[in-house]
Amino acid sequence: MLRFTRLVEKAFVVFSLFLSTSALIPVLLESPDGSLPQDPYTPLLFMGIYMVTLLWLVTRRKSFLLIAQKDFLIWLLVGIALASAIWTVAPDITLRRSFLLLGTTLFGIYLAMRYSLREQLQLLSWALALVILLSIVFAIGLPSYGLMTTQEGGVHAGAWRGIMSHKNLLGRLMVLSSMVFLFVATSDSIANSKYRWLPWIGYVLSILLVVRSTSKTAIVVFVVLMIIMPLYRTWRRNYNQLVPIAIALILVVGSATSLFVDNLPFITSALGRDLTLTGRTEVWSAMLELIQERPLLGYGFNGFWRDWDSDVTAYLWRTLQWECPYGHNGFMDLLAELGISGLAVFFLSLTTAYIKGVRWLRITRNVEGLWTLMYLSFLVIYNISESTLLATNSIFWILYVSTIFSMAIESEQAQIYSYATGIVQEKEPNFR
Repeated sequence: MLRFTRLVEKAFVVFSLFLSTSALIPVLLESPDGSLPQDPYTPLLFMGIYMVTLLWLVTRRKSFLLIAQKDFLIWLLVGIALASAIWTVAPDITLRRSFLLLGTTLFGIYLAMRYSLREQLQLLSWALALVILLSIVFAIGLPSYGLMTTQEGGVHAGAWRGIMSHKNLLGRLMVLSSMVFLFVATSDSIANSKYRWLPWIGYVLSILLVVRSTSKTAIVVFVVLMIIMPLYRTWRRNYNQLVPIAIALILVVGSATSLFVDNLPFITSALGRDLTLTGRTEVWSAMLELIQERPLLGYGFNGFWRDWDSDVTAYLWRTLQWECPYGHNGFMDLLAELGISGLAVFFLSLTTAYIKGVRWLRITRNVEGLWTLMYLSFLVIYNISESTLLATNSIFWILYVSTIFSMAIESEQAQIYSYATGIVQEKEPNFR
């Protein structure tokens, strides 16, 4: 019975993670002209997920309260989002979605409490395997759904989008998927397993879908992440070796940046882009005009990009002369919604997590010790041109929360284990 209960719980987690990728349902609901109508199903499903999560946390409230204290900054950021209902330009939307953000955050903490980081990656790989298989089936067997057709005037016709609403969304998710399957494939828990070839297939198929999506951003981010992963591994060495490596890295990055800037017209032309990065700088310029009117607190969580009924959004769309759905930069969107206060708290959270990630890397020898730095790198790089930071029902925010709290839990357990084996035996706390 216990085994069946655990299996059901894992199925619940895999389903929740799959749903948080925004896969399948939007594609099935899409109109023939490529427009996306309002989705009545996903919010209800997530409400059910968050209710189950809340009940689980309530039954373990003592452990939850102990764990919740391990990162104040995430709570502060969510608190600012909730409080923004007071000053938002969209009270109903901000209040509803800020509570959904709280639910998303609680689900991330639930993952950290219930499963180790290694187990989370394994469960995540199952969810992403579903996305991969269904995307291939849709792209080959149901091309009217799985390929880009009429979206954006048909300029991306033929590119794979699988069960995602856009090819770029598929590319972004598959970059994450490639990282997850690589970590699972090289994990100690599967190294001697007869099924160790399965995650390698997932890794290869993830790369295939990145290429088939034709998302240039996804291809560049994938290559960059694969390059910096072995560089992060070197940080496990002594600090006297870390300094010259860090300096060399800075020189390489600086040289590459200089080369990029000097040849920007040629590079952008080769990538099929213009010097405004496909209009992104125009979007950011228009956003800054409005941000200057509310620099400290912003326009409220999810209150900036809405529809023609919003004075703020309508002004932007009239200025840009097209219905831009978001700011194409996660940090700009966060600044617009929660102002300098929200952006500052997030940067502090990100910096703190990165420092702790370096420490965690140096006290571990398993591959999961690299996950924090790799995921934070993925998140930062992608949010230069996309917006995946503080988002409701989003796998990216779930993983940000679960990664930070998992690192805190497992770091403490590692320290207790070292103390127990080195000095006196103490009982290791078990939050799971």
